[in-house]
Amino acid sequence: MNHQIQITIDGISYLTLDDILPIEGKLKGLIVGKTPSPKSIYSAHFFHGKRGQWFWKQLRLLRIIDYPEGNEADDYALKAGFGVTHISKLSREFIPTTNQDVKKGYDDLISKIERYRPKVVIFTYKSTLDLLLSALSNNKIKTNYGFNPQCDSIFHTAVFVFPMPGTICKKEEAKIYMADLVRFWSKSC
Repeated sequence: MNHQIQITIDGISYLTLDDILPIEGKLKGLIVGKTPSPKSIYSAHFFHGKRGQWFWKQLRLLRIIDYPEGNEADDYALKAGFGVTHISKLSREFIPTTNQDVKKGYDDLISKIERYRPKVVIFTYKSTLDLLLSALSNNKIKTNYGFNPQCDSIFHTAVFVFPMPGTICKKEEAKIYMADLVRFWSKSC
């Protein structure tokens, strides 16, 4: 599948990725990134860099999203009950994400959550969730890896931050957070 689309903002056309969302019905989960990377846009697939490929592989190993090895994981997201979106459609190579962009991204995200009612929203990076909450409160806010129950009322669902490699999350902690996600998944989905 090709998830590329063209969007026009202020008369300028940009290549980006289209959300992966069902036409109707509910989602088990919604995966949220900050902005599509240039590599992902040009490959026409979400989270296509080294860390993104690791992310998809972990979801497969945890038996949350199943897809045949050698295939593009995002092509199987909807079948597994997952949607995929970004806070901003524009790649960071075009413009920086401003507070106004982030607040609009939050409003769009809440609309998607209300429409598809996922049991969990998975942020691929803690910095994305921190950025959203900081823009909303005009204060710098720090969240945690794993589940963030203090955010559930803000997003109207469970909120999980994926412990990606190369972040300050230690391997031992990441294993605990992943086990929490598997337990949540087995009970809720």
